[in-house]
Amino acid sequence: MFFPVRKSFAIQLRSVYSIATKSNGLLHSKIMKFPISKRYAASDYIGVETKSRISDFINRFQIMNPLNKSRFEANSWILYEKVVDQIPFEEIIKKLNLPDTLNSWFVITELHLWMIFVRLMHEKTKGSMIRNFIMEALWNDVEFRSKKLGHISSDIRHKQITELSDQLRGALVGYDEGWLTNDMVLASMVWRRIFNQQCDDPEKIESVVRYIRKQMSILQLQTFDSLFTEKDVKWIKFI
Repeated sequence: MFFPVRKSFAIQLRSVYSIATKSNGLLHSKIMKFPISKRYAASDYIGVETKSRISDFINRFQIMNPLNKSRFEANSWILYEKVVDQIPFEEIIKKLNLPDTLNSWFVITELHLWMIFVRLMHEKTKGSMIRNFIMEALWNDVEFRSKKLGHISSDIRHKQITELSDQLRGALVGYDEGWLTNDMVLASMVWRRIFNQQCDDPEKIESVVRYIRKQMSILQLQTFDSLFTEKDVKWIKFI
């Protein structure tokens, strides 16, 4: 799992990708503007109610429609590709002095997906479903990239991916805790996850925390349409 992966590999989208490319617009939900509380996180959302119970029930009913569900899946996979393609990996790895490995790629991708998940959880049922589809796209991408790294047996690759899955669940909870508490807790999570507890330069940790706070403030202001339908995701310059 620790081989150079500087060149990105295009993810292998399933048949849902063809659905997206042949459809026009796919989803054009009504744009909603609402304030977003800081106390919202990927693993559990707490805070403002954005819709009435009746509206949420209608959303649940519409989402269960097979056609709508397939469209959500297609758009989610495309959103994943767009999000990952625009992450400034080279810049982050260089400034944080991280090894150019699949593991570094994963923890950086994981961080950015978590920030997207925090925003999506405001959409309740719809957001949870999109999050799950994005997770499917992530593991498909990890599987594809791991096969490109060298001759590794399928058993070893499966074990390594399982370990990444366990780490991801813990990371989402850890980032949530930092987001909902304070910068000290968030910095501790960054030190453990991004730097694998091997960083003696507090300025690097501080730069990641500052990057998270600035990026999250931008994502919080995005409407659902701009994020999911238009896939207008712009990562700020890593300082």
